[in-house]
Amino acid sequence: MKHQVKQTIIFLAALTIAVLMAGCSSSSDNQTTDENQKPTGKDNLVVHFIDVGQADSILAQLPGGQNILIDAGNNADADLIVNYLRRQGVNQLDHVIGTHPHEDHIGGLDAVIETFDTGKVYLPRVSHNTKTYEDVLLAIKNKGLKVTEAKTGDELDAVSGVDAVFLAPGKSGYDGLNNYSAVLKLTYGSTSFLFTGDAEAESEEEMLLSSWQNPGADVLKVGHHGSHSSTTEAFLNAVSPGYAIISVGKDNDYGHPHTETLAKLAAAGVQVFRTGQQGTIVATSNGESITFNKKGSPVQERAPDTSGDEAKEPANVSASSSVEIIDIDLGSEIVTVKNTGSEPVDLSGWKLVSQKGDQVFNFPAGTAIASGETLKITSGPNAQDGSNSLVWTGKNIWNNQGDPGMLYDSAGKEVSGFPR
Repeated sequence: MKHQVKQTIIFLAALTIAVLMAGCSSSSDNQTTDENQKPTGKDNLVVHFIDVGQADSILAQLPGGQNILIDAGNNADADLIVNYLRRQGVNQLDHVIGTHPHEDHIGGLDAVIETFDTGKVYLPRVSHNTKTYEDVLLAIKNKGLKVTEAKTGDELDAVSGVDAVFLAPGKSGYDGLNNYSAVLKLTYGSTSFLFTGDAEAESEEEMLLSSWQNPGADVLKVGHHGSHSSTTEAFLNAVSPGYAIISVGKDNDYGHPHTETLAKLAAAGVQVFRTGQQGTIVATSNGESITFNKKGSPVQERAPDTSGDEAKEPANVSASSSVEIIDIDLGSEIVTVKNTGSEPVDLSGWKLVSQKGDQVFNFPAGTAIASGETLKITSGPNAQDGSNSLVWTGKNIWNNQGDPGMLYDSAGKEVSGFPR
């Protein structure tokens, strides 16, 4: 989960609508090559999973010479991505896709669009009031481009040698931005790649319920950096990949990839590559088989042991007892939660309850709190999103003179109360 500094909502909403409406349109052999060898050849599909830390950026070079860029990392990754593309001989990007408006996916898109000749830009139909998203929209406008809506069933125009179709998003509204992710499937000959952005369980289920589309693919870009909010067993079974790529930062604060996801991939016998461990991963398909510039191997983690009365905590997430409510500011409508433990804690599915009003805030999937860090849950007319804060509601929750709050983990276990 990434949060950005709040910007002027009215201006950005108007800009978003104007730009969007102007342009919206309705199993292989595992081999390795020399890491320093640059895959080339007009008959190959070459896919670069660029190492941008805890972020996503993917370059697909098509057999006919066209280029597709899917996401562009964080704002700080702009120069890295531009320079990487230049080293691959990229002069033009025929298709640029921002899977969804989180900064770790679109942060460098404005710089990329400003630097390279750009054909079409695809975004899901959703606005986001951050400076990062505003910068992307302004770059599109200043380049004289329009936005094409990314939505299920639509194909990329005039791609050479491959089939490229969006499998998601499939509807107009979701609770969180991750499920707006534009999911693209590339098929070249008998090989295929599925790029899922941060799509979570809700989006995955929609893809499985669509009777016309087949999510099956040889290579799966694992959703949401390997979080347990994505890669459900049903979805993994349907995709049935031989290989999985996890774009993730080494020793990141979110505990990604989560143990549950790694265990599911291992149980399915999937070869796993992780940018946080191996750097940039390059897959090359000749239409019949796929080779990689690094050697992947099935992960060794076992699924969490649920044979006892309670499931054990994943190895990379600390016990929930280390998280507590340290303050409720009744006037400012701010609840402050702190992780007093030595490991990050995943707050996905947790609940904050205002006891007198019986009002409940559900922590979004993918929410995590690092060791020693605090997280604020804001409500009321002045509620604000930020790098360490979440918005509950624009209505008043706490300013009723002494409403106690309770914190519950994803299993419904009481974790903390305030006042104590």
